Amino acid sequence: MGMRSSDPAMWTDEVWRPALKKYGGVTRLTVALYDADGRLACGPVNPTPLFDVFAEPEHDLGLFAECAERCLHPIERSGAIVVANRLGIAAVGTALAPDGITVGVAVAGYHLSAFPQTIAIERLASEVRVPAARLWDVVRQEAPLSMSRIVGHGELLQMLAETVLREHDRARQHMDLSARLQAADAAKDEFLAMVSHELRGPLNAILGWTRLLRTEQLKESAQAHALETIERNAWAQTQLVEDLLDVSQIVAGRREIDRRAVVLAAIVDAAVASVSPSAHAKKVRLDVQLHDDGSVVTGDPAQLQRVVMNLISNAIKFTPPGGDVGVKLFHDDVHATLTVTDSGEGIKPEFLPHIFEPFRQQDASSTRVHGGIGLGLTIVRHLVALHGGTIRAESSGVGRGATFTAILPLAIGEPPPASTAARGSAGRMTLPTFSRSICVLVVDDDRDARELLRAVLERAGADVTAVASAGEALAVIDRTQPDVLVGDIGLPEQDGYALVRQIRMRPSEEGGRMPAIAVSAYASAADRQRAASAGYDRHLPKPVDALELIGTIESIAISASH
Repeated sequence: MGMRSSDPAMWTDEVWRPALKKYGGVTRLTVALYDADGRLACGPVNPTPLFDVFAEPEHDLGLFAECAERCLHPIERSGAIVVANRLGIAAVGTALAPDGITVGVAVAGYHLSAFPQTIAIERLASEVRVPAARLWDVVRQEAPLSMSRIVGHGELLQMLAETVLREHDRARQHMDLSARLQAADAAKDEFLAMVSHELRGPLNAILGWTRLLRTEQLKESAQAHALETIERNAWAQTQLVEDLLDVSQIVAGRREIDRRAVVLAAIVDAAVASVSPSAHAKKVRLDVQLHDDGSVVTGDPAQLQRVVMNLISNAIKFTPPGGDVGVKLFHDDVHATLTVTDSGEGIKPEFLPHIFEPFRQQDASSTRVHGGIGLGLTIVRHLVALHGGTIRAESSGVGRGATFTAILPLAIGEPPPASTAARGSAGRMTLPTFSRSICVLVVDDDRDARELLRAVLERAGADVTAVASAGEALAVIDRTQPDVLVGDIGLPEQDGYALVRQIRMRPSEEGGRMPAIAVSAYASAADRQRAASAGYDRHLPKPVDALELIGTIESIAISASH
């Protein structure tokens, strides 16, 4: 249950008094509770005449304190019930340890444990400085109990107290759960608002510049700026979707990476080259020091570059104009270490432990200066962990900058590959053309997507047939023999998986071995595996890169022809 005796709410009167009063009424005893440190925590409840005789400090028999001490610090293993007995007066106590850890003690008394004897009563009255006549008046009203009955009262007290503890803990858990659910609901609303903001910003730029382009009144320089802006914001939206998918895979434990030998210095170089324009535009100085002789790690070049780019981009984002961002790479015999240091806003001490948690931002208000949905560092930490490494964040506080340190294990004995840097985004590009005549069957129920694929492939020199359903695609294959199928997964009536399975059941001369590429918005590792299992040769996620699509078609078409 995880109970803690230090919790003040555990011993409040409203939690205990009703139950203890019932116990006292049944047993005609006074009850008190002590915490795990031996301090009186609640009570005494139901003071009885015998208890009242010894209630004043100078009259205290000390039996309650003795029971509490023996329950908290047992000298030897014994039963759960402790009885303190002195001159015919007894108290009973029990340790409260419902989950195996003592959180307190319940004590009840006083019992008359034997018929009163004159010598014993007079001695007791003398020791506690109570007039003997007064003590005799009280004890004459009491009936002595056997030791087994006294222990039975202790067992009843133990059962009652542990029941109250469990009910209190259950109520606290319900309250904690309710608070967590309320916090989660508020976080969900905040997250949805944040995602809406991050999606609508790029959409505003995309739609706005598109409408201006349609007016045909922009100068050539303005048209180039419009296209650049549209592309940049479209990629920003793509990255947002990829981040969300990545986090869903992380939560589900399905995130995987490709592994190969990687020269980390080349990865850092490529990442620095990609983010340098944004640093230059913001007037942030980049100081790059690669104290590395080409040491090799084992990992995924694209994901490692993503780690480095995220760390540097994050540093640039939180560094004011005129500030500095330092990137340093060095290694020892076992590990490569990358540090990214900035002179920016810094991190509050109370937020630092949460810096890698998903959807957490130091400033999540509507007046925040910086965008993003708080996923980048979560993904970075997970990708570093998948590569067998660790990452930590350090900051001296607000306004004092921050340092992120990623440590990756070296691939000892691995020869360096010829090239390991992931391809960055391009500026102006010219589409390549296919090296030979090629017929492509495009299947996509979305007209815009279908027409985009047709336009790209026809510009590359392909003969394209574009259809909207699996049934239409099979009819085309019956009439002709396309060289390659490029198909969406989410199709009406019959999806892309069913389509490719039907194709693979055909004889080779009827298109059964035709190369097939899935181009789909279902882009997780599980989706890629499912596409391969169904019979697709390749899987490309939407939005599809034109260069990658043309290169993939060229590659599998040539392989199929040999």
